[in-house]
Amino acid sequence: MSSGGADAHTEIEAKFDVGMDTPVPELTGAKSIVSASAPELTHPVSTYFDTPDLDLARRRITVRRRTGSSDAGWHIKMPVSSDERLELRSPLSAGGNTARVPAEVADRVTAHVRGKPLVPVASIETRRIVTVVATKRHQTAAELCDDTVTARNMLDDTTVRWREWEVELLDGDRRTLEKVSTYLLSHGADPGSSPSKLARALGSRLADLRTGDATPDGTAGSALLAALATDVSALLAADPRVRENADDAVHAMRVATRRLRSVLRSYRDLLDRPSVDAVRGELSWLADILGTARDAEVLAARYDASLSALPSDAVRGPVVETLVGTQRRLYTLAHEEIVRELSGERYFALLDALDALLAAPTVGPSDGRADKVFRKVLRGQYRKIARAEAHAAALTGDERAEALHDVRKNAKKLRYAAEAAAGALSGGAVRTTAADVAKAAKKVQSVLGDVQDSAVSRATILAEAASATERGEDTFTFGVLYANEGHDSADALEPLPRAWAKLRRRAASLG
Repeated sequence: MSSGGADAHTEIEAKFDVGMDTPVPELTGAKSIVSASAPELTHPVSTYFDTPDLDLARRRITVRRRTGSSDAGWHIKMPVSSDERLELRSPLSAGGNTARVPAEVADRVTAHVRGKPLVPVASIETRRIVTVVATKRHQTAAELCDDTVTARNMLDDTTVRWREWEVELLDGDRRTLEKVSTYLLSHGADPGSSPSKLARALGSRLADLRTGDATPDGTAGSALLAALATDVSALLAADPRVRENADDAVHAMRVATRRLRSVLRSYRDLLDRPSVDAVRGELSWLADILGTARDAEVLAARYDASLSALPSDAVRGPVVETLVGTQRRLYTLAHEEIVRELSGERYFALLDALDALLAAPTVGPSDGRADKVFRKVLRGQYRKIARAEAHAAALTGDERAEALHDVRKNAKKLRYAAEAAAGALSGGAVRTTAADVAKAAKKVQSVLGDVQDSAVSRATILAEAASATERGEDTFTFGVLYANEGHDSADALEPLPRAWAKLRRRAASLG
């Protein structure tokens, strides 16, 4: 598993509208600014790409090819907050030109364009004068870009021209940005009327297509949609990292997928049931595909660590290749299947269905107060796990192990439902309780997850040992690993009574 390809950094900036003749004030007049560099002139030229339907721009994502400045290259910008964006960069040597996006860049937005072509939609030329300001703590705290912009809308063949100022943080903190912004506003600048140059270039064509963010208004329906939107964003954020095989990316996408499926089930009475059931079915399909790779990834790491911990004379025969090598090959094959499916129509249809679900009206008790509705759901989820725990406590041996697996699954459902409530509620006792319950349920899930991982590991060891016996290989090390896994499983269960007691206490506040 690799760590990914393109460079990335977080961009935090403020934009201002200014007249063509508005002078740039002496920046050392701003509070905390101790010096300013000599202005430097550059001429960046950027070609922006999107689908003909502007799917990227609607989601406040930009893909551009830039030349004529020190940051020349391919840039992708994705929103993090109102004034913060994640920027991913690839060099011009990645390929492509002003008419075509290279595959390395296009792959990062596949989940957003979903099979549609990326075409040039705007060309923006900027006469940019850059001044870097320093504070006592940071020599390069921020930079002011005085931009005179000529932008051509290539979809409508129109051209607009304007001037704006951008203040972007370099090494400074947000207080520096606030102080410089206040200073500029007092010297002829107005708050930026457009979030980006591209948005201004596309004008009304884009304004009519903007996808609004889910905004909680205190009702259960709006809170749920906000929670689901967060999870959909997590899935989409993991998508390009999975494609490039970045570390832990498959796990992140699998968690986002499972969380979405679980939250949709827990709060299904607030949404159209047939739509929810259909989406949950497709999320299950995606989770299964991701699970094959993730399980192999976990086992490979587990066997590698276990074998490395043994004395060298206890590792006999080709056991490393049999256990670690096999799982790594399984991961590679499974990852190749994931990448194929992530570029397929079924996956794109699932993403479209999630978008439709977020845009659809909520139903049932969705008009009720969010805290009351969420608390009722959490009480119901806790009762299910309490029944599962009581059932498991009355069993022994393999029956108890199977029952504990049910406890773990119910703990995960409770955790995800509680995390959704804690994240969507703006405050109050229910939000605090939900956060506490989520944390306690996660601990129960984690403890039983370790037990489940050990059980899966032991089953795999037995199967591989049987195959090794048929091949006439030494199986001593398989026996050692199996015994160690048994001890590890017993040790993993020790924290369960305390974890369960804590969850019971936290859930008591649900009423």
